[in-house]
Amino acid sequence: MSALKLNLPPVPRQPELVPVLTFNLKLKSDPVNIFTNTQIDKTLTLATLENGEIKSIENKLGYKLDISQIYGTDDLNVKDSVETAYLDCKLYGRTPNGSGVFVHYGGRVQLDAVSVGVVSGKTKEASIEESYVTCNPTFTFDDKVEEEYKWVLRENLVGKGRFGRDDDGALYVQYYIYVIR
Repeated sequence: MSALKLNLPPVPRQPELVPVLTFNLKLKSDPVNIFTNTQIDKTLTLATLENGEIKSIENKLGYKLDISQIYGTDDLNVKDSVETAYLDCKLYGRTPNGSGVFVHYGGRVQLDAVSVGVVSGKTKEASIEESYVTCNPTFTFDDKVEEEYKWVLRENLVGKGRFGRDDDGALYVQYYIYVIR
């Protein structure tokens, strides 16, 4: 039996990333080291989120979303040999009508000098351009969610973010979230 051969089409134009949301998440405290195991090349660190919000920004697609009262956790599974954290974030919040929301995302944080400087408290903030902090959020709503927010259920979302500290030293993670077009 011979294999079917199909030529790939020419490389298409680069997809457009349309900014639609911001995530602004305040941590309860600095991330806590749970364990380090050099045999499996892993450090597990837990970040606990105290408060946050997800807001739409003006966008050409007309998409809207408003989630507040956010709390949750993020397991940062660090592969020490490549200085990269693999995210497993679980967020819980409410829409304006009180509907429950669950947001889950994976992502990557390259533990470069810029991000580590903020997380360790040596610097106050990093720009999004110089940081490698990414996420790919998915949303689940309860039955009462506002109809205008359901667009997030059909879109592939990607985020680029950064770490920062406020004047009181509290650690934040902030993302711009994009729709792929």
